[in-house]
Amino acid sequence: MAHRWTRLFALLLALVVAGVGCRSEPEPITGAPEEPVAAVKALAGALRDGDLRRYAELSLPPELYAQQQALWRRDVSAAQVDPEEAERWRTMMAELTAPDAEEALWAKAQPRLQALQQQAGPRWTMGVTMMSGFLTAAIAANPTLSETERAHAKGLLDAVKTWAGDHSTFTNEARARKAIATAVETARSLDLPNLEDAGKLEFEPVLDKAGIAFRGAKSMATAYGIDIDAALGQVQAEVIALDGPQARVRVRYPLLGQTVTFEQPMVQIDGGWYRQDAVEALQASLAEAQTEDAARAAEASALTEAVPAPAAAP
Repeated sequence: MAHRWTRLFALLLALVVAGVGCRSEPEPITGAPEEPVAAVKALAGALRDGDLRRYAELSLPPELYAQQQALWRRDVSAAQVDPEEAERWRTMMAELTAPDAEEALWAKAQPRLQALQQQAGPRWTMGVTMMSGFLTAAIAANPTLSETERAHAKGLLDAVKTWAGDHSTFTNEARARKAIATAVETARSLDLPNLEDAGKLEFEPVLDKAGIAFRGAKSMATAYGIDIDAALGQVQAEVIALDGPQARVRVRYPLLGQTVTFEQPMVQIDGGWYRQDAVEALQASLAEAQTEDAARAAEASALTEAVPAPAAAP
């Protein structure tokens, strides 16, 4: 289940984590319809509000959104929770929701911050450089990323590297205490002490829970100088390619002192404009589920045919 949540967050946050493109940018199309731009800005607005249910609804046409909910129910009913993962979740949530959670967590965090302070200087810079190199290699070797996505991820990594280079960002005690308080408040609002409970939720309640976690994550990021809401509130978008029901929208927003730029493909379905990547990902998942169901049905049929019929009574 935790892996499923990870994939869900990855899909919902795709608009936020795109990086900086490095190739020459195409000019916007004069007179292009405003609907794709408005759709992208609505998605950014949903993320700014931390409303992941609305973000999901805006990403897919109503018919596909209903199929997404049905697919969630199908997958969750068949999912098995890893016992070790479930135990780690219970331990973490118990720690975060304990009556004295903030003070107990701070007592653990303070010595670690002091240890980090001792690593300031060349050792810190070397560590950031090594980690950046490792992530750069991982991005280049990831077969699931397109060339554009690799450029985006590399651009974001460059911005984060500059931000992470200042060790005081991480060793500042006031920032850490604020982040801990936010984590505790978020865990209590989430009200999900057991990972198994997530499997009992329908798709939209899961999105509501995810929204609580997302808003908490944004607040923690703000404590460390990353104001995601301010970035999403300054989103600019323009159509740069248009071919019938398909459009490519260039999106810009400021983050970590840089301008993040990426291109969002949009597709028109029944008069509305939606994220093409979300539509295609769901269609692929539906096709995969259909194939799995057909294989199970064929296997069950083969087993039935293999069982000999009972002998007739004399």
